[in-house]
Amino acid sequence: MKKLFTLITLCVLTLSATAQQYVFIDKNGHAYDDGATITCSDAQDDGFGGIAVPAGLFVKNVGATAGSQVGIEATISKIDNGRLQLCFPTNCQSYEEAGTYEPTGKATLAADEAKDLQTEWMPTEQGECTVVYKAKSYQGAEGSVCRTITVKYKYGTAPVQQNWWGYVTNSTKKSGLGTGAAETYDCAIFIPGNHAVAADKTINAIRFGLVAKNATNVKVWLAASLPATADKANTLQIVEVPAEKLGKENIDVELNTPYAIPAAGVYVGYTFTISKVSTQADQYPILTTGNDDTNSLIIKTSSSVTTWSNMNGQGFGSLFLQVLLEGVFDDNSATVANFGPVYAMLGGSVPTDITVKNLGGTPISSIDYTITSDGVTGAEQHADIETPIVFNEFGTVTINIAGDAQTGSKEKLLNITKVNGNPNLNANEAAKFTVYTLPEIVERNVVVEEFTGTGCGWCPRGLVGMENLRKTYGDRFIGIGLHQYNSGDAMYINKNSYAKVSFQGAPSCRIDRKSEIDPYYGSSNSILDDFAAEMAIPAYAKVSVSGTADYELTTVAAKAEVEALFNNSEYTLEFVVVADNLKGTGSSWNQTNYYYQYSQRELPEDLAMFGNGGKYGTSTISGWTFNDVALCSSYVSSVNMAPALGTLAAGEKKEAEYTLTMPTKATLVSALQRDQLYVIALVVDKNKQIVNAAKAKIEVSTEPSAISTIDTTATETEVYYTLDGKRLDAPQKGMNIVRMSDGTTKKIVVK
Repeated sequence: MKKLFTLITLCVLTLSATAQQYVFIDKNGHAYDDGATITCSDAQDDGFGGIAVPAGLFVKNVGATAGSQVGIEATISKIDNGRLQLCFPTNCQSYEEAGTYEPTGKATLAADEAKDLQTEWMPTEQGECTVVYKAKSYQGAEGSVCRTITVKYKYGTAPVQQNWWGYVTNSTKKSGLGTGAAETYDCAIFIPGNHAVAADKTINAIRFGLVAKNATNVKVWLAASLPATADKANTLQIVEVPAEKLGKENIDVELNTPYAIPAAGVYVGYTFTISKVSTQADQYPILTTGNDDTNSLIIKTSSSVTTWSNMNGQGFGSLFLQVLLEGVFDDNSATVANFGPVYAMLGGSVPTDITVKNLGGTPISSIDYTITSDGVTGAEQHADIETPIVFNEFGTVTINIAGDAQTGSKEKLLNITKVNGNPNLNANEAAKFTVYTLPEIVERNVVVEEFTGTGCGWCPRGLVGMENLRKTYGDRFIGIGLHQYNSGDAMYINKNSYAKVSFQGAPSCRIDRKSEIDPYYGSSNSILDDFAAEMAIPAYAKVSVSGTADYELTTVAAKAEVEALFNNSEYTLEFVVVADNLKGTGSSWNQTNYYYQYSQRELPEDLAMFGNGGKYGTSTISGWTFNDVALCSSYVSSVNMAPALGTLAAGEKKEAEYTLTMPTKATLVSALQRDQLYVIALVVDKNKQIVNAAKAKIEVSTEPSAISTIDTTATETEVYYTLDGKRLDAPQKGMNIVRMSDGTTKKIVVK
């Protein structure tokens, strides 16, 4: 869930109502807005062996002065063939050329009476005819224009369709956005009049989502400018949403009258009030999805964000709002998103998924494409699509991409040249991708460095996220829990004792030292998805590691071998020691938990144990077992002391050794288990990202390195152990291992 942070103030304009005398309506009685544009393509037999495309247009008296008459003026701006017929009020007139025409007859209409214009285009062949009709009020010889509508007649051209369109698709996961307060929200998008898809279309309905339990007074609306208040006076149309429609991610609301998008564009939005905040959905009620886009997320609230604010560029995505457009949609129009990188072997090829968006009215069942490399465009290739991609949706298309003749990386371009066998209208919009050609494909082990701490109340979800990764991906997962949030943590590791991996807050993590993401939700829905995507990337180097520790667990001797897969590979090597199965008693081991404030049913299933009534549903958790805990690394005073690898050629191997110093803090040392210690080798490139890693269990020596004799009555000792690591209540005769109160370890012989 997300929350509003940065706000940008926009100007607010209002609309004023105008008096109406006559309006144009359709056969169902729905009034068209003044200046509206409609498209008519329903060709019919005119009864005399010809074709007629009727407008189905009526004029209605909604407030004309008593004694007024109405006349109809027609301005033909385009007529490809045939003739336009206008039979108002009774006699029929026909026009075959562009121009302005007005029959001499006038009609006297009673209040609320409507009369058919009986106007139609009668084509002789395929083409179009565009006419502007004006209703003129007469109280004498002079008439005044009181209503205008544009009719675009089409015959034999692309059919009129209805499609849901928006800056977002309906297939991507939605997130919540809000202020966390009980207040009124106004949300909108802006559709420019010249938009590549929406231009010349009519809006018939609005689709949005609202799952907040306590959302009331919900309305959808259209406006010429951002309204100060979403009401009839400040909008072009406003429709109340029945309560029974609410609580869904898809709520479809039909407009009172279809609205033709004008040249100046239109704002489309919805308004609602959160009466009280009792769930997360109430805190973050605005549904967003996809990526940021111009005109796609404009927000105002009654208390927190009191001026309209354009949220584009702030990482919140786009408002989940779509409109049902009616009109003629271009066909054979597709775009492809940038993708990659792609990894292929020398002389081989690899199946690769690309993401294609359909901007045309007909579903896409196949594409043809070309790939350009080093300025040379290859032969056209074909790909069929198993599940056709419908309008305004993304689809996955699998193609084969070949590796190059030499190892290395190369940027390329992909162009979709044909859609369903026809030329693509967006053929010049290429997608960029990079091909890495490798001598062999080596599986990558993936490192997750997590910022956490016992004092972090939200960190239980990070602990669960890391455990989910361990269970799902096994040895391919290399976790490093960096307990750096609070120094009172028993497992605290000083920041200068580890690589500088910056984090904004806890819990958070980086996968192979890339973008900072949540250790449970990942970048979107689940950390498992982010991990799988990284795991699919082959390694750029091979690496193996081993480690041995002295009996007293004071040092770990680590050894690694790295083999480069590319020429001129510049890598550094880092070592880390981690421990599993750590637990202890006392406040320094207790994990803070903020989830106890929520009921179990409000939380995901694997977090429910932290909720009120759950196994760990208290503000402080005791007895938790911690895994993947970072103990020490090859960093000393913020400097990596592991040997440098230098620049390696493809296939070149290099060994490196380094001895790490283990922690001495008694509370931590006493919790270590000798068979639960691991050494990790990280191979890091010059961009400070991890290209591969290895992990191995540390072999702990079974022989003490020295023997000393002490008086058994000494009071400075803390814990006694046998040679095989079993804890003793008191020293026994013979050899004993003693952990001192200052954290040091000694061997003693009791006589």
